Amino acid sequence: MARRKESPHKAALREMIRGYLKKNGISIKEGTDVNAVMRDMMSVLLEGV
Repeated sequence: MARRKESPHKAALREMIRGYLKKNGISIKEGTDVNAVMRDMMSVLLEGV
């Protein structure tokens, strides 16, 4: 089954997250990993405010 064509915004967001994961050497193996990464990303974003 083919993936639907995604919007440019969603593609840019996907690429940004992929770059963040690669830059920080993060691999996601299960749901708890995703939660930890999202908490880390949010704390970085909120520090800049």
